[in-house]
Formats: sequence, structure tokens, C-alpha cells
Amino acid sequence: MPQSEALEREIRKREAHSYLKGKYVRFETADRLWKQLKDDDEISLARSVIAKLRSDNKNLSDKVPFDKENKLCQQHAELTSKDPELSVQVRHDEALEILGRKFPLEDASLDGNGEVLGIAGGICKRRWMDLGQYEDLRRAADYYMRGAKGPVGDDGYAYINAAFLQDLLAHVSGVESDTRREARALREKILQELTPLDKIADDCRWWNAATRAEALFGLGRYKDAAEAFAAVTQRPVPWKLQTTAQQLATLAHLHNDRPLNNPDIHAVFEALLPGAATVARSALIGKVGLALSGGGFRASFYHLGVLARLAELDVLRHIDVLSCVSGGSIVGACYWLMLRNRLSAQAPLAHADYIKLVQDLIEHFSQAVNQNLRGRAQPSKREVLWGFITGDKGAIDTKEIAEALEQYFYKPLWNDDKPLDMHYLPFMPKDHDPALTGSQHFHPGKHNWLRRDRVPALILNATTVNTGHNWQFTPTWMGESPWTIHKAADSVPRLERHWYVPHEKWAISLGRAVAASACVPGIFEPLRIDDAYEGYKIQLVDGGVYDNQGTAALLAHNCTVLLVSDAAGQLLLEQAPNPGVAGLAAYALRAQDTLMERIRGANYADLDARVRTKLIRGLLFLHMKDGLDADSIRLKFSQEPYETRREPLSRLGVRKDFQKAVAELRTDLDVFTEDESNALMACGYRMAAMAFEWDLQKFVELSTTPIAGQWSFAEMLKEVESTDAYTSRRQQLLDALHEGSKRKIKSLSP
Repeated sequence: MPQSEALEREIRKREAHSYLKGKYVRFETADRLWKQLKDDDEISLARSVIAKLRSDNKNLSDKVPFDKENKLCQQHAELTSKDPELSVQVRHDEALEILGRKFPLEDASLDGNGEVLGIAGGICKRRWMDLGQYEDLRRAADYYMRGAKGPVGDDGYAYINAAFLQDLLAHVSGVESDTRREARALREKILQELTPLDKIADDCRWWNAATRAEALFGLGRYKDAAEAFAAVTQRPVPWKLQTTAQQLATLAHLHNDRPLNNPDIHAVFEALLPGAATVARSALIGKVGLALSGGGFRASFYHLGVLARLAELDVLRHIDVLSCVSGGSIVGACYWLMLRNRLSAQAPLAHADYIKLVQDLIEHFSQAVNQNLRGRAQPSKREVLWGFITGDKGAIDTKEIAEALEQYFYKPLWNDDKPLDMHYLPFMPKDHDPALTGSQHFHPGKHNWLRRDRVPALILNATTVNTGHNWQFTPTWMGESPWTIHKAADSVPRLERHWYVPHEKWAISLGRAVAASACVPGIFEPLRIDDAYEGYKIQLVDGGVYDNQGTAALLAHNCTVLLVSDAAGQLLLEQAPNPGVAGLAAYALRAQDTLMERIRGANYADLDARVRTKLIRGLLFLHMKDGLDADSIRLKFSQEPYETRREPLSRLGVRKDFQKAVAELRTDLDVFTEDESNALMACGYRMAAMAFEWDLQKFVELSTTPIAGQWSFAEMLKEVESTDAYTSRRQQLLDALHEGSKRKIKSLSP
């Protein structure tokens, strides 16, 4: 994008904010403004302008023309459904309500109105994609089919989407024959009745060609589809083609087991967007999210093992969103900075480059942990007691932890003269192509789908004490995300999120953001944000209080393949709870741990349900106790025959004695021994290898033939996957790991 165009976009945004704040303008000005903002992909701002334009307080020096009211309503509804600033729980419902107040959506009098019913169908289709309810899919298909009762016209919008929805219904419901025949009939009608390309005005030619191409594609005529795309050289900006690419990719998956193996399908995507050779793979895979859970340095080292195997499989290049919590934030931020350095200096990256990246990450992280992060911030008993007396809510000052994190973990990876603040993290990949993306500036959410090596959107999760909501730090904004709040069940006001404004002191360092994410209540003092919200003193604690797996952010970003590395502490069997007053504290803690375990189970059940309903395409969910024996505890007088055959390895290929030992290791920020860290990495590596093969093997586009890396935990890996009855180090290692599980809290100095 030329610099002059970027300046014009910035001017339009300022004009929009001025209008929203109360400046009077003519209707023609406001009407032009929202259209330009929509073309600029500023969907949320365009929606806000059009909403004000239709409100009682329009701030217009003239009136809205009567003949414009219907169009404004339609666009208001569509933009509301697409607005990323609104929660998926409410935006589609609000959009249907806006449209329904103007048009009788369920009345047969609208049949054949492809424009209105097409918008209603699109809203329901997006709601189905976000929430996975079959009724929304069926309703979307019904709206499109009713819209397709009119003429095909110039672009066949209702017809082509009706055909697509019929294919989806056939796939989801399992009723193939009737719906498949209906989809085929609709596509053939399009090819027969769609206005010929040579009779279409220049500014409408692309969508006419796109409809014809998709109809041909759905009929399996791939070469003809590629020719239909190639017939029009002038096309919209790339972001407007993303929906077309995703719809084609979905059709390819529905009709082919391995669509990328078909060169004719590749040719269609190349014709859709010349120069973007990775678009086919990107669209076929969908959006990939990686979540690194909390659990102190135990979790960090386990995640390193998982990253090692993902690097060998060449999966890391496909990660769109990296959501981190607590110990996952500490190591996740290191990984993101190292990837930033490489993509800034060289791109594209080879398979071996990702393996080398994780090798360097393990070495750097291990050295940083050995600097004794907690020991450097640990106060004496006297200081802790005095702090609690004077009002502190934690034994350790979070500011000191933040400074230590920056000094030992992040500054050695920071190749910039600027301060290590979140708003300085965004960068330009070396291979960013403005001609392809239509923008001089790189934005992961808008441009990743065009890239071979994705730049993960980094999300560091914390919890707001004031509201109980999820607080997120990203390289562009911080605050409470609207996506994680269910308005129907949550009446607590949301703290507005906002992009960073350093001159208003709305900014934060990377170290402080990570410290907030890892700020265990009671152990660390909450991180405070004062004076940003009038009359409120904000306190942030560990992100694990709200979502210890970090999956809410992946779902909010519409990830369709989720990789979850869960190394959080899980509830352990307690043989004899302490009785009386002496056991009150332990009883209260046990109740809290039980609640967290219930939340964790509900989180997994939700993800599993999304897989079963095909809302998400794939799920890899690793947790440290997967496959361990959990037999019934028999009554003393039981006479039931009961014999258990014990296998040495769990289902994910790890010795059960080692897996149980590492699953019970402490979840703190103390120094871990070399054996402890190697055992954690080895378990994470082996479990990721087996689970990926089991759960994601059908995603042939997501990985390639593995390249073995040289890992520092290689010798330990032999131990944790050994089926030998005896090894020379096994008992020594197990004893050391069991001892490591007993050091729950580091003792304080006097």
C-alpha cells in the first residue's frame, strides 16, 4: 500500500471517531465513510458509524433518504455479524434482530429476495461456524434456498451459497442423496442462467466469475473453474477473497480425501490468488491454535518437549494463535521472541530452521531457569509478615519477578534498541509482500492465511480480580476480551480493551505482562493497573484462575485445529484428610482444587463436543496423567474377583512410573534439576509424538515427514520409553523425581 493511501486510511479513521464523538456531518459524508471503512477492512468502526447513522442521535445536518433505509439496515446487520469486537455469543443474534425489525424474515413474501435472505443466511452460517449448532446450519440453508427462488441474476449469490449449504447439510446430517442432488441442480442452474461475463459491468465482473468458478468447482470441473477465475484479471483486495478460498477448501474436503494431492485443485487456488502458492494448504488446514497451559516451570519444560516434536513434524510454521498461561507464558514469550528474530532476518524458514529454533530455545530457557528467578525475588519471613500486616496480598513482589524475567529470559532475545514493551513487539517479516497483501503493514490476523510461515498472534492470559474475567495482553492491545464473556450468564461489566497508547500511560512491558499471567494468588502480589479506568484500581492475577489451559482465546480467534499442551497440576488422591481445626486450611484448599479440576474437565468436555459436532476440525489435547491407571478402590469385604494386567507404558508411550512421577512434580518457579527438566521434556516429546499420530494423522496438510532433531533430553527419552525390566539409572531417577514432588513451597529465609 502506498504511503499516501495509508495516510488516507488514517484520516478516515479519525473522521469516523470525530463523527462518533458528536461531530455533525451530512448524510452523504457519513454514508461514504462507512463504505470506505468497510473496504479498508475496518469492520468494527464501519459498524459503529452505520449504527449511529441509524440511531435517534444521528448527528446529521440533513436527513437519511427514505430509499437508503433498507440498504443501511441490511449492511448494519451484516457488519454486526462480522464485527470481531463483539462476542460471538451475541453478535449474530443482534444481527438477526436488526434485520428482523425491518424485514419479515419468516414470511413467504420475502421468498426470492436473494439480497435480504442471503444476508440472513450468511448470519446463520457464521453463527453455525462459531457455535456449532446444527439448527443454525439448517436455518442458513433454508434462508439461502428461499432466496434462490428468484432469478440467478448477475452474481448468483443466493444460489451458490444455497448449493454450498446443501453440501454441508449432507455431510453433517449423513443424508447424502437428496441434498447432494439439490446442490448439483443449483450449480447447473447457475451455469445455465448466470449473466454472461461479457455483459457484466467492469466493477461486478469478479463476483460473477467467482460464482461461476465455485459452481464448476463444486461439480468437480476443476480445470474449468481455474479458467473462470483466470478470465478476470482485476479482482478485490486479498482479504475479500478469503471467504471464497475457505468455501472452496471446504468443498474440496467434502469431495476429496486428500485434496492437496490433486494438481487441478492446486491450480484453482493459484488462479484465485496468483502468487499465493500456500493459500490452498492454508485454507484446507484452517486456523491452527497452540495453547500452553499454566503450571510453573514444570509446565514450561513439558511444553518444550511438545514444541520439539511439533518442530520435527514441521507443524510450528502453521501456528496462527499462541495462547499462553502462567508457566506457559514464560516459555511461550521466549519462543515468540526467537521466532520474531528469525522471521525478521530470514524468510521463508526451512524445516530444519524450526528444529534449530527449539534447540536454541531449550538451551536458552534452561540457562535462564538456573538463574534462580524466584530466589532472586524471595523476601524473608519478616518481610512477608510485615507485608501482609500492611496490606500486601502476596509474599513476593510481582514487580521484582517482572524485572528478573526481563533480565534473564527476554532481554537476551531482544534485538531492538527500543524498550521491551508489548507495543514494540509487532514486526515486519522479511518476506512480507505488499503487492500480494495490499498493505505495507503486516497484521497476523489479516495476512497469515497468505503466508507459508505464520506469525502467531501472541496472547498472554491473566485474570482480573475486580471482575473475574479473562484479561489478555497482546502485542497490539490489552484489556478484557469481549469474546470470552457470555452476556446471558454474566452481568459483571467488562473492562474495555484498547490498543496501546503510551502517552496516556496505557502500555506495559513484556516482563510485567508475563508476571501478571504467572501471578499465583497468595504467593505473588497482584499486578496493579491504576488510573486507567476512572475510579477503578485494577488488580491482575494468574491467568490459570480463569482458564488454565488457555483454550478460550483459541476458540475466540476461530481456530479450527487446536493443539493443547496441558501440564497443569491435577487433583491427586488424598487418603486421609486432616480432621479438626488443623485441617481447615487444607480443606479449603482442597475445595478450591476440586473446583479447578471440575472446570478443567468441563473445558475438555466442551472441546470434545466441538470435535464431535465438527465445529473444530481437529484436537490434540495432551495432559500429564493421560493413560495412567485409575482403578477402583475396593471395599475391605469385597469378594469380587479383580485382577489388573499392568502394562509398563501408558497409551502415549511413556513409562507409567516416570509419567506419574513428573505429573506430581511441584508447579513453582524454583530451579529445576537437569534430570527433572529432561524428564519433563522427554515426556512432553513422547506424548506429543504418539498423540499427534493418533488424533491428527488425517490432517496430512498440517505436517510433513519428520526430521529427527538432536535433543538435550535424548538420553532421558530412552529411559522414559524403555520397556526393559531394569536399567542402571531408573530407580535413582525415580527417587529424585519423587523427592522433587515434595518441595511444594520454597522455604523462606529468616
